[in-house]
Amino acid sequence: MAVATGANPPKAETGGGHVAWPGEDGIRSLDEPNAIVANAVFPQPRRTACLRMLFVNLALGLAATGMVPEPAVELPVDPPPAPALATPEAAPVTPPAADLEPETEPAVTDDDPALVDARIPGITDPLAPINRVSYAISQPIDRFILRPAAMAYKAVVPHPLRDGARNAIRNLNDPLIVFNDLLQLRPGRAIRSTVRFILNSTLGLGGLFDVAKRKPFHIPHHANSFGDTLGYYGVKPLLYLYLPVLGPNTLRDFGASYVDSFAHPRLLYKITHPDSDRPVWKTRIDLGKAGIVTTVVGGLDARAQADDDLKRFREDSIDPYAALRAAYLQDRAGEIATLKAKAGATSANSHFDDPLTDPAAGR
Repeated sequence: MAVATGANPPKAETGGGHVAWPGEDGIRSLDEPNAIVANAVFPQPRRTACLRMLFVNLALGLAATGMVPEPAVELPVDPPPAPALATPEAAPVTPPAADLEPETEPAVTDDDPALVDARIPGITDPLAPINRVSYAISQPIDRFILRPAAMAYKAVVPHPLRDGARNAIRNLNDPLIVFNDLLQLRPGRAIRSTVRFILNSTLGLGGLFDVAKRKPFHIPHHANSFGDTLGYYGVKPLLYLYLPVLGPNTLRDFGASYVDSFAHPRLLYKITHPDSDRPVWKTRIDLGKAGIVTTVVGGLDARAQADDDLKRFREDSIDPYAALRAAYLQDRAGEIATLKAKAGATSANSHFDDPLTDPAAGR
């Protein structure tokens, strides 16, 4: 870039063809090794002004081409956020125990099949309110009268004598067992029961000793009644009953007991009076005081044998009444199922194996 500084000074030629410029310090040859051209061309004052104008023109040129940076604008900077304080994780909030309501199952009524045991068909307990009252009445009678008498009988009478009394009472009932064996059309069982009765009545001294179940006879005792006969032919238990003092029963068995009580003394009379021409239904043997004794002794012995089971019902069962009802019904159903099984075979009803089940224990 040429900068006009006024009239050009005249050139001067030196000898030898060299060019020189006049100045305040005289003419200096440009061929001198250390020639200062600036001093020869521009004196000091003029040099300062030229430099100033040079910088001004340079600045203007840069501004025109947009190469001059704009002044920086300081933007407000937000202060860095304060570091968050570490807080321990809050424990999960659980409602108070009092606010938690346990899940409850629907109330179970006495006629619910779960309590009566749904595996026993044809049985309901619509008389449960009455039966429970009868059960409640019987408990103090059993606690203060029947159980103490049974425990005294067990403690006073030696075990062999108790076994002898039990055998004699069973022997008296064998004619009734033969009668129901015949009603069930089981002649083989009827013959065995008859042989058993004869052996125990003779060799067993009136039934005091059960010789028939030992070698070489091997004829064990089996229970049978008219209630079993009805069940054998498919009559259902119908209603469950709890009779004061007498204990659990069913409508079928309770009605059948009257047939047994009618047939039993008449069968005994026919056995003890084989030459009598009177019809069986018109005769009966009057056991008198002996009959009362056998009834009382049989009851005390049965109560003493059942003491452990009854105690278990009362102590371990949520509902002793329901537990006793279920156990009784299962026992009776198992006996009927055994009657229907073939001779020598076991019952296929395996769910009757454990009758002492409290149906209310899981509720």
